[in-house]
Amino acid sequence: MDFNKKVIALLAVALLATGSWSCKKIIDEAPLDKLDITNAYRNVADADAAVIGIYGQFLGLQKTYILQNELRADLVDVTANADPYLKQLANHTTTKDNPYVDPRPYYQVVLNCNDALKNFKLMVDDRRMSVDDYNKHYSDIGALRSWIYLQLGIQYGSIPYITEPVEKVDDIKNLSAYPRISFEELLTRLIDFTEKLPYKEVYAYPAGNPLVVTIDGSSTNKLFICKPFVLGDLYLWNNNYTKAAENYEKIMDVENNNTNINISFNAYKVGYYLSSDYTDQSVRYLRAQDESTLLVDAGWRTIFSAPNTSNVWNIEFLWGIPYNANYKPGNPMIEVCSSLYGKYLIKPSQLAIDNWNAQRQYSGIPYDARGKLSYSTTVAGPVITKLTDNIVPATNFNRAGKWGIYRAALLHLRFSEAANRDGKGKLGWALLNTGIANTFYVGTYVNGAKSPVSFDEINTMQTPYAAPYYFDARSNNDYKSPWYRNTGIRSRAGITALDISLQNNVLGLEGKLIDEGALELAFEGNRWPDLLRIARRQNNPAFLAERVYQKLLKDGDPNASAAREKLMTPANWYLPFDWK
Repeated sequence: MDFNKKVIALLAVALLATGSWSCKKIIDEAPLDKLDITNAYRNVADADAAVIGIYGQFLGLQKTYILQNELRADLVDVTANADPYLKQLANHTTTKDNPYVDPRPYYQVVLNCNDALKNFKLMVDDRRMSVDDYNKHYSDIGALRSWIYLQLGIQYGSIPYITEPVEKVDDIKNLSAYPRISFEELLTRLIDFTEKLPYKEVYAYPAGNPLVVTIDGSSTNKLFICKPFVLGDLYLWNNNYTKAAENYEKIMDVENNNTNINISFNAYKVGYYLSSDYTDQSVRYLRAQDESTLLVDAGWRTIFSAPNTSNVWNIEFLWGIPYNANYKPGNPMIEVCSSLYGKYLIKPSQLAIDNWNAQRQYSGIPYDARGKLSYSTTVAGPVITKLTDNIVPATNFNRAGKWGIYRAALLHLRFSEAANRDGKGKLGWALLNTGIANTFYVGTYVNGAKSPVSFDEINTMQTPYAAPYYFDARSNNDYKSPWYRNTGIRSRAGITALDISLQNNVLGLEGKLIDEGALELAFEGNRWPDLLRIARRQNNPAFLAERVYQKLLKDGDPNASAAREKLMTPANWYLPFDWK
């Protein structure tokens, strides 16, 4: 390992250990008169250090991100241990003094991003950094800033959009005076900026780059933001469905030509189980129809419990950041979720549990086992385990974990949302339910299984659409296409398919895609954005308000009706933006 790699390795240890190392904490630790960073960007190793430092600070946003996006929605509620401010967040009575709605943590990272982006430009202009290094570093941090701003828009609606470094203390104090722009204008500006980034590949840094290392059993490979996913999300929020699908499809097909067929056929494909750790992501039982033999140390749960160096984790996740088990502060969700090693502040809502119980498995088991693999029932009450599953062994001192942000199932649901709105409802239905080959195949079935007898039949195992909606799932004894293992999200979970009439029902399928997010993505931080995006698009406040109402009603919150009435007014969808 050369000197630069050693330096970055040490910095990565700091990031993975503490989750809080920062290249410059602008707001909290400003010098008396001027922010002097002239010695911080001398060479590419310093640029690497700045990137790692920003991600270290970004990791500190997980708790805020999860609480805002889950408690405000319908799948998570507070326990009796929660403080009044968390209760406000859950039942939409939030006041300006609520610490969980403070926008400053987001802007702390944004300001460090602005500082880095300016200095990367100076470095390439002064030839302290190559054009190639500049393209990668600038695009990585630029996309991260766009992601943060999207979250700010989702939470607060109208916000200040600050893209220049803050160099004077007086400017920091006056950030609250910056003009605010609407969410709609923010989306336009973010799309324009992110599209112009010079490097927009799926992976931020190729193998061999000093930033891609494995330390103490954790890899930095998926630590860095997936830029096409950010663009896809921005376009989806802006109702540009073809452009959203183009960016999502780029990710879905990124490994198609990998010489390792286990990767090319499985990475981001939501495939079926093949007795291989590459595909060990299906809900499975040791004995079919025997509920007591549900596998909890294998199958679907390993998506979250496996280390981020494992095949299972890497073919599902596009972006996720690990915490080191041996250092403070560690995974913040342990304190929030655990009844044994934390304060047990939040829990699955009864509505979330009812959602899983309303499903039916192909085997006849009358519930969705993803629920049992996402939370556990304890003496204290139902406990969210999905966010703390990789604490092995579980002790008071083990604060391990991962913040998993982008993964394949989320990708498929968002792509399906775009495809459905773009007139490709059958494709959206396929990815949601039984997979591409099973949905588009026209031919002979033997004992319920495909039995192609001609290439005409084989050729129907592909979508009849042009890019970005073309997927090849053809398969016989002589030929395997990249998507032949795709099985669909519900099929991977062992859950029966939804009615095929939804293939031609845009609003109906859109609703079912969001419902599936409640089953597959619960507690991961996507729920409030999903509800908000559809309510905005359909101009239908009840889409959001009714779900929140049902959560509060089933959990016995006396504010249930008031919350529904409040959320029927779109202006009340956003948190108060108060710069303390």
